[in-house]
Amino acid sequence: MRAVQIYSTEFGDLVTSIELLSPFNKQPRLGLSRYQHKRRKLLQAPVHLIEIDLLRGGTRPGPEVQEPPLAAEYVLLVNRAAAGEVRTSEIWPVALNQTLPIIPVPLLAPDPDVPLDLRAALDHIYERARYGWRIDYHQPVPPPELRPEMVAWLKDYLPPRLDERK
Repeated sequence: MRAVQIYSTEFGDLVTSIELLSPFNKQPRLGLSRYQHKRRKLLQAPVHLIEIDLLRGGTRPGPEVQEPPLAAEYVLLVNRAAAGEVRTSEIWPVALNQTLPIIPVPLLAPDPDVPLDLRAALDHIYERARYGWRIDYHQPVPPPELRPEMVAWLKDYLPPRLDERK
């Protein structure tokens, strides 16, 4: 699992944890239960939690994104620290054909949220890792199966292969 953690410079306390979910975090039993334990500890602490789930497969760790099931391939969640027991999650379901949004990264008051442009970050990683040259998008999509509307979108989105052009 990958995480970015933001700490207070004054006291060194954890302020915000940005969790990038991995396939292990979503595996039944060990990986999922281990991450859910970590998640519960963060939610019980005065810490803001951001979850970035860009994986289509596996079990989503939080109950707020399991029921009702979201019709989206990706899920982004911002859960702000709050006094008392009640915390509310801001949830962004993102379909495969949608642009990743800019999400807020909460800090300590009186500091305002910092915008996190996920599209720009992903574009930078994609370019730097040269995924455009390394991935053949005409290969079958790995499991789980895409929703029918995403299959239709992908068919229209991808240019024809060089050997299929007339």
